[in-house]
Amino acid sequence: MKNLPLKGIKVIDAASFIAAPLVSALMSDYGAEVIKIEPLTGDTYREAVIGGHVWPESEVDWAFILENRNKRSLSIDLKSKEGQIIIKKLIQQSDVFITNLPKTPREKLGLTDIIVRKLNPKIIYASLTGYGENGPDSNRTALDSTAYFARSGLMDWSKTIDSEEIPPFPIPGGGDHPTGLSLFTSILLALMNKEKTGLGTSVSTSLLANGVWSNAMLIQAILSGHKPIDTFYWETLSAMRNIYTLKDKSLFFMLLTNEEKHWDPFIQSFNLGFLHNNTKFNTKDNRQLNKKELKIILQEEFIKYTYEEVREKLISIGIVFTKIMKTENTIIDPQTNLNNMFMNIEGEDIEKLKLVSPPLNIENAPRKNATKAPKLGEHNIEILKELGYTMEEIKILQNNKTIL
Repeated sequence: MKNLPLKGIKVIDAASFIAAPLVSALMSDYGAEVIKIEPLTGDTYREAVIGGHVWPESEVDWAFILENRNKRSLSIDLKSKEGQIIIKKLIQQSDVFITNLPKTPREKLGLTDIIVRKLNPKIIYASLTGYGENGPDSNRTALDSTAYFARSGLMDWSKTIDSEEIPPFPIPGGGDHPTGLSLFTSILLALMNKEKTGLGTSVSTSLLANGVWSNAMLIQAILSGHKPIDTFYWETLSAMRNIYTLKDKSLFFMLLTNEEKHWDPFIQSFNLGFLHNNTKFNTKDNRQLNKKELKIILQEEFIKYTYEEVREKLISIGIVFTKIMKTENTIIDPQTNLNNMFMNIEGEDIEKLKLVSPPLNIENAPRKNATKAPKLGEHNIEILKELGYTMEEIKILQNNKTIL
């Protein structure tokens, strides 16, 4: 395929799980050649959906495929002398090195940014951590549920009265994907800078930093000297910015962002004109003061309509709203499909499998067709031959357990 922006870029993916491997997957979508470095036992994420647990159980390892499409796999013992020689050769020939290993393993394996960039001054060293490069928790392992959601304050805002102040478990991978996109952006900027200077550099981000960034509106209020509100319970929000149940049992989320403009058209459209002269609801402040009573009135009216009927009325008024979709219905939503939010994947036994597309669209530079994720060590021989190893040397490496 022509016009792939990252064609010719060589990437070493020395990472596991979601956020960091996602970065190299994104790069591969746009033409980069990615070698996934795995231990002889494989990336533990390979079996993420085999036992079910948090995610739906499946014989097809769809979670691993999503983050590792298009890659080649090299299974190698990096603790061995021969393994160190191989990884150093790869580093010297690559443009980008991505890792989410904690500091201590990086030091033991000789994969710190200083060592890697000494081997190849032009390489972009991309580091993804849980809590950042510095501080007492910089060497701790983290998942998005702990660092992105819990530590950043995001999880605290999702608690409800019914949950007795205990927030619900966050959606799996919900913080990994935006974090991966941040590191992807950093690498692209570093590659642009390399075009100007001829030099590589180190780039980094963390799950915590991206959680804080996602929570920026509330944190910024605190930084500006304002005391935060206690909760975002639906019970405490305005009746005009809330969730309602409809006749067809569907839920919809309505937000009157300009109440002074939309209040009168809204109540007339829904046969609520009797509220016009009611002093409890004739101003925005009064509506907020009497929000519980108003919400009951609105719910009694909305239950008379289907979503399509409500949709027609709210569009005509210009009110912001949407149906609250079940995840299984998102994949058949015309908006998601007409805007290419899913992509096909090529490969035996998985022809019918689709993947969620990255939220990136570049005119005249489309993504390449996705291919299946590699089997563990699938490309060992191929990659080592490219490095100059003979079959005899490769067999020795296999026999002494340097490679699978």
